[in-house]
Amino acid sequence: MGQTHLYLIRTHRTNSRAAEQQQGAMEVILIQRARRRRAQQQQQQLPQHQQGSQRQRRRQERIFRPKTTLQGLREHDIIQRYRLNWQAIQQLLRNIEQQLALTLLTPRTIPTETKLLAVLHMLASGSFQTTGALVGGISQPSFSAFLLKVLDAIIRLTPRHICFPKTMQKQQETKQGFYAISGFPHVLGAIDFTHVRLVPPAATEHLYRNRKHTHSINVLAIVDHQGMFTNIVAKYPGSVHDSFIFRHCTINQHFQDGQYGNGLLVADQGYGIQPWLMTPFGNPSTAAERAYNDAHKRTRSIVERTFGILKSRFRCLDITGGSLLYSPEMVCRIILTCAILHNICVKRNIPLLEPDLYMPEDEEEEDAALQQEGEQPNTAAGVRRRQQIVNNFFS
Repeated sequence: MGQTHLYLIRTHRTNSRAAEQQQGAMEVILIQRARRRRAQQQQQQLPQHQQGSQRQRRRQERIFRPKTTLQGLREHDIIQRYRLNWQAIQQLLRNIEQQLALTLLTPRTIPTETKLLAVLHMLASGSFQTTGALVGGISQPSFSAFLLKVLDAIIRLTPRHICFPKTMQKQQETKQGFYAISGFPHVLGAIDFTHVRLVPPAATEHLYRNRKHTHSINVLAIVDHQGMFTNIVAKYPGSVHDSFIFRHCTINQHFQDGQYGNGLLVADQGYGIQPWLMTPFGNPSTAAERAYNDAHKRTRSIVERTFGILKSRFRCLDITGGSLLYSPEMVCRIILTCAILHNICVKRNIPLLEPDLYMPEDEEEEDAALQQEGEQPNTAAGVRRRQQIVNNFFS
């Protein structure tokens, strides 16, 4: 009897344990089901693109902003925004589109017209790449990718738009144009220098520090009687002296070799007088010398006015537009590109709608410093020819 009672007790305990284990298993199953239900409910509440951590995420469709065109813009608005008129932009587009030709047309392709307009707006406004990109309806990385290509495409047009008068007919037209200004004879060009500010490379910062203790590219330019650039040298840092640049430029060698006959350049007193380079008298003592100086000043002032128009038309070159945040090589490309575009504007009589922001007196201060630091000796042949001009035209 005792053994039977013990057996029943053991059997009851065994059955109780089995029941407990079965109940625990059911509780686990119920907990797991509840967790799955909560997870499903939370999943349904998430945005569509976040549902299903194991599902393949759907890429959000990109939205492409409309690209800038000239359609719907008035002529005045086109000139104000891009400095060129509609006809000039279309001609420039035809001249460079072959170099910027698109090999594959896709919805993401940036039209050549949009690229050109974005660069023109950047040069005209002096704004950052981001602003130019937004105006053009493109991204800043895209703008940065094609900026150099557009500049180089325009620079390839240099021989077509910046050319010193070489033929006898062209030289005669230029001489007559200068003579009509103030009666100064045989002039083929007025020469001067200007500085374009930039943020210099840290390693060579000292090379770009000019006499005013700012950083710049020193630019030599020769202009004709219409205010068009006929020669421009934009490759030397701001610390390089004007006289050094002039001695090593190609046009200087051509005049020394006699390629331009009796043609003259007019320059300030910082240059030593040559038979082909006329400078004013430092201390005129006669009425004829004073008349010569007055005619010389009015003749040479065309180059200062041209610098003023250039920097007002393309704010990226002016101090009001800030310092250019590009490498020196890129800044030189920008300067040359702006000179080409300026000549296009002059040829087509495109007006300057912006106020003249450039200050010619800044250049006059530089001229004074040039006379003190780098005045070159006068040559006897140059002095004799200047006196001949005084006697023949101003006495």
